[in-house]
Amino acid sequence: MVKNIAVFGATGFPGLPVVNALMAADFHVSVLSSDVDKDRELLPPGVTLVEGNWMYHRDQKRFLSQQHAVYCSLQVDMHEQPEDFHAETDGLREIINAAQECGIRRIALMSSVLQYNQVENENLWWVFNVKKDAVNYVRDCGIPHTIFYPSTFMENLQTTYRHGKTIRLHGSSSYPIYFISVKDYAAMVVRSFQKLATEDREYFLQGGDCYKMQEAAALFIKHYNGEKLKLKIMPQFLVKLYSIFDSSWKFRAGLADALNNNNEMFIADDTWAELGKPEITLTEFARNA
Repeated sequence: MVKNIAVFGATGFPGLPVVNALMAADFHVSVLSSDVDKDRELLPPGVTLVEGNWMYHRDQKRFLSQQHAVYCSLQVDMHEQPEDFHAETDGLREIINAAQECGIRRIALMSSVLQYNQVENENLWWVFNVKKDAVNYVRDCGIPHTIFYPSTFMENLQTTYRHGKTIRLHGSSSYPIYFISVKDYAAMVVRSFQKLATEDREYFLQGGDCYKMQEAAALFIKHYNGEKLKLKIMPQFLVKLYSIFDSSWKFRAGLADALNNNNEMFIADDTWAELGKPEITLTEFARNA
C-alpha cells in the first residue's frame, strides 16, 4: 500500500475534503505550494507543505521524489477559454512527466460522470474535451492509475447554487441525478488507495438519492435547519443571453445545458461492491449543512 500521497488541488473543493480523509486514515499528505503561509491556514495540521511552483519541472521532481502516489483534483475555471492554459490537461501533463521520472507508484484523477455520459456530437461542451484529454493522459502514462467519475456533489446546493437566502438554478433538469456527498466520495478515494496495488481502476461514484436538480434543491430547502431559503429558477434562455456579454455566464450556460440534459444512468454497482455504499442521504446532508 502507498503511504506518501502528493495532492494537487488540495485547497479547493473537493480536494480539501479528500486531504482531510486521507489524513484521518493515516496517510502522509504533501502539497507543493507557491504560498506556504496561505496554504498552511487552509490545510489541516500535519500536511507537509513543500515550497515550489508546480509548473517548474525541477520543483515537481524535487517534490515528487519523496512521494509514492499522486492524487489530482484539477478543474476548469469558469473564466477559462478553450484556447487558454488548462490545469486539468496542460498542468496534468507536467505532473505526469515528473511522476514518470520519480517512479510514482500510482496516479489518481478526479474526472466527472457528467462528461463520461456525453455522446459525441450531442450537447458536446468544450470543457468535456478537456476532461476526456485528461483521462486519456492518465490512461496512457504507464503508471498504475485510478480514475474517479463522481456524480453531482450535494455540497453544490450549499455553495455553487446558493446565493444568500436563495438557491438559484439555471434552467430545470430533464433527468434525475444520483447525488453523492463529498464526504462519501472522499471515503471511497481513501479505500481505493488502501486496497489497490498495481492494477488500474476506473470508478463511477454515485449516491443512492436520485432527483432532478430542482427536486433536490426543494428537498434541501425543506430539510435545511438554518435560515429560511427560497428556490429561484432562472430560465435557460436568460442564462444564454447573459453569456453573450460575460464569459463566466457562457461557462454557466454550457454547464447548465450539460447538466440539465444529461440522462445519467446508474452504473455504480461495481464501485459500491468494491469501495462501499455511500451512506449520506440528501435529507441528512440538508439537516446537517
